[in-house]
Amino acid sequence: MGTLLRRALQNISGEWQLNLESRVPRDELYRARIASSKPSLGFFILLICSAVIATLGLIANSTAVVIGAMIVAPLMEPILSLAFGLTVSDDRLIKRSAITVIIGVATVVGTAWILAGLFGASEVNNEMTARTAPNLIDLVIAVAAAIAGAFTISRDRLSNSIAGVAIAVALVPPLCVCGIGLSLGSELTAVFGRGTITGLTNQVAEGSLLLFLANLIGITVASLAVFMLQRYGSVKTAWRHLLVWLGLLGLLCIPLSSSLHDFSVRQQINSQFSNFKAGLIQQGKYSGKDAYTLQRIKLLYSNVRVLDNSATIDIVLNVPEKLVGQIGLDEMQQRIRRQAQDEYGLEEVTINISVIPTQILRYNPTSSKAS
Repeated sequence: MGTLLRRALQNISGEWQLNLESRVPRDELYRARIASSKPSLGFFILLICSAVIATLGLIANSTAVVIGAMIVAPLMEPILSLAFGLTVSDDRLIKRSAITVIIGVATVVGTAWILAGLFGASEVNNEMTARTAPNLIDLVIAVAAAIAGAFTISRDRLSNSIAGVAIAVALVPPLCVCGIGLSLGSELTAVFGRGTITGLTNQVAEGSLLLFLANLIGITVASLAVFMLQRYGSVKTAWRHLLVWLGLLGLLCIPLSSSLHDFSVRQQINSQFSNFKAGLIQQGKYSGKDAYTLQRIKLLYSNVRVLDNSATIDIVLNVPEKLVGQIGLDEMQQRIRRQAQDEYGLEEVTINISVIPTQILRYNPTSSKAS
């Protein structure tokens, strides 16, 4: 009876069964990591090409081009070699990999800085600002990508997945944003659609560098753990390296936790803005065409900086021209300030609201025929 059931299940499932890929032998993986730790001509050509593609994609505000640069970038390989060196306690491999990573970082930042100067980049856009406020979520993404990357190179027939890992962790774009940020002044101009806002605080370089460090440390620690679990190394020989990098991870969590706090405040701002718009409509101040126009108000940008229990909030709104000066921004400002002080215990909250006016022309075929 049991045999008949087993045969029936096999026929129904097409003899489906879990296939465990064989582990790459230690010596083979060791040789591959040594080769990846050595800077080669091909490595630098790919890295510079990736930096050029990413920088121009960022300046052009093109997501597709930036993703293409992530695929080309070879910077993940020496970082995985660094993690493997830490696992097997090979000091030469660690030093060589670390130097390759440092030179690679300097190459990307320098390339982006030169291109930003050549093309006269003087503004930041959505692609850049998206990489200037990392938090713990970005660290978790880096850890997950590193687990996938380390597992991929340690298993047969999984090498095709490494491109997806490179896209997920995105090492080169933050460094390019850092180079672009270094070419800008202390105050920057932000572009939102067809509108521009000047006088925003330039934290582009610091924020993007923090994102890269989150990716670097997250990848190294997670890959080290994956290699350990697969018995390429032992805790007895690598415990010092593990403790050092766990300490670096703990230190990194401090600013990332603060950034997550800022992220939470930004989410509250978005919620307050939606409630503010809904409240204006419910109060009956706007009806018909005006209510339709009110729906076109958009929150384009919000940034929160908290220092010594004081917060500075930058907000950029896209407002139809006919409603500029009529929507009660003072009320919105007071709401955000009050909530920030009550819910987060902030002593002082400075809110800077910038408005980009837009003209809305609504086509009405009925009135057109009547005329």
